[in-house]
Amino acid sequence: MTTARNQSCRISISMSRQPDPHSFIAHPLQRMELMLCMLACACLFAGGLARLPAVGQLPLMPLWMHTLGEVFAVIVAFLLFGIVWNAYSYERSGNVVILGISALAIGLLDLGHALSYRGMPEFITPSSTEKSINFWLCARALEALVLLVTALRKPAPLAGRYIRHLLLAANLAIVVLVYWLALFRPHWWPHTFVEGTGLTRFKVWAEYAIVAVLLAGAVLLYRRSRQAPTPENVDLFGFAVIGIFSELAFTAYTTVHDLFSLLGHALKIAGFLLLYRAAFVASVQQPFQRLRAEAATRRRAEGALRQLNLTLEQRVARRTIELQNANRELEAFSYSVSHDLRAPLRAIRGFSEQLQQRYSNVLDERGREHLGRIHRASERMGDLIDDLLHLAQIGRQPLAYEPVDLTELARGVAAALQQADPARADPFVIAAGMTVQADRQLIRIALENLMGNAWKFSARNPAARVEVGMYETDGERIVYVRDNGAGFNMDYAHKLFAPFQRLHSVADFEGTGIGLATVQRVVHRHGGRIWAQAEEGKGACFSFTCAPRQAPPPREGAS
Repeated sequence: MTTARNQSCRISISMSRQPDPHSFIAHPLQRMELMLCMLACACLFAGGLARLPAVGQLPLMPLWMHTLGEVFAVIVAFLLFGIVWNAYSYERSGNVVILGISALAIGLLDLGHALSYRGMPEFITPSSTEKSINFWLCARALEALVLLVTALRKPAPLAGRYIRHLLLAANLAIVVLVYWLALFRPHWWPHTFVEGTGLTRFKVWAEYAIVAVLLAGAVLLYRRSRQAPTPENVDLFGFAVIGIFSELAFTAYTTVHDLFSLLGHALKIAGFLLLYRAAFVASVQQPFQRLRAEAATRRRAEGALRQLNLTLEQRVARRTIELQNANRELEAFSYSVSHDLRAPLRAIRGFSEQLQQRYSNVLDERGREHLGRIHRASERMGDLIDDLLHLAQIGRQPLAYEPVDLTELARGVAAALQQADPARADPFVIAAGMTVQADRQLIRIALENLMGNAWKFSARNPAARVEVGMYETDGERIVYVRDNGAGFNMDYAHKLFAPFQRLHSVADFEGTGIGLATVQRVVHRHGGRIWAQAEEGKGACFSFTCAPRQAPPPREGAS
């Protein structure tokens, strides 16, 4: 009960720490929406204050504050470029790369804006309000266009290996062009500010055009953020909306030091911080988190592997004991079969023989037939017990590999078969020079069964022929025993090597159904394979190998 209470307590604590999925601020996009709403309210309040005569004429944006704010924004832009450029990877999203490279150009243009601001020392040419506005408009226009491009482009990697170098060259070319026009061709620019009056119509409509581009990008980024609320998408959406607020503020100021100018610059810095966070998360934080997760997974796998290695010896020892127990049980079963079953079987066989010898003349024909069946069944049972014991022993006894003369073994088996039935003509054709690397005793058992089957099933053919041979294909030696006897239907070939499966009746051909199962076990012990081809009434051919293809069998016990 105590364990259950502790577990329920831990579950309740862990659930209390998890964010509520139904909470309004649980979603990153919803948090951004809430922040932007609060920022919009603050901007409306500041705009209302700026309309008051007592506040609108206050010099709230002195030169040192403007310079400090612009230098801070330039540093953020350069940091953004450095992170994106040095953390570049071919498989990452190309949108952050485009923004990071353009941040260098925007930072350089903002630097020109700060150095050209009214009250600053000469920057090649005398500083003025219009000169700084020209740099400002170019920086904000480039910023809005790049944001729109990334909003229209799918978040996929860049197409080519050197595309980022081309983007860098293009952005630097824009910077050089703007600096040349602003410093050496100021008369080419339209007027943007008139002392005593404020912003010109061109300046205001230029800001509105930039706002329109930012608005289009913000709508696209908002739709993307709803589908995939990643930090990159959400922060870029916030950057676009804050940029709109900043540009609207710069359409309303009458002096470069009033509240609207201060508000516009403050919003610009806030937007740059969001842009920096988006690039930092995409280029540094997310890869680091993935690396940390992979490292944690690898540590867990290594710990599991170490634990597995620690318990491996114990499991091997336990499995060895289980196998030894299974072998002892099998040996006990074999002993029981060999002794407990053979004793009553010998009694049945002995008494049936005595009855045949002493009382056959007393019994009628039907009784003598029943007695013969009892005697034959007992003999068949004895053969079956012998075959089962051989099958069990084949799986247990160790292999003793040595060069085996198959020709000699086959001739010995053939001689034994002929001795058992000397009236039959010799049907055997045994190839010369057959040798394999195998266990002599087990290979002899396999040949005895295969040649015995061929001898048995070809007995009714007057021109019987049993061929034992060997051939080599693809570096593999294949031994075969072929006869022209009864054959079998290949539709039932899958039953051949199963114990007690017979394709012919006992009345036609005697047997226990264990022989081919024994042959298969011998072949498998040697790492080989066995198969058969046959046709009813035309004979059969059994083929086997003694080792895997192109791999000589190792000696058991060798190291």
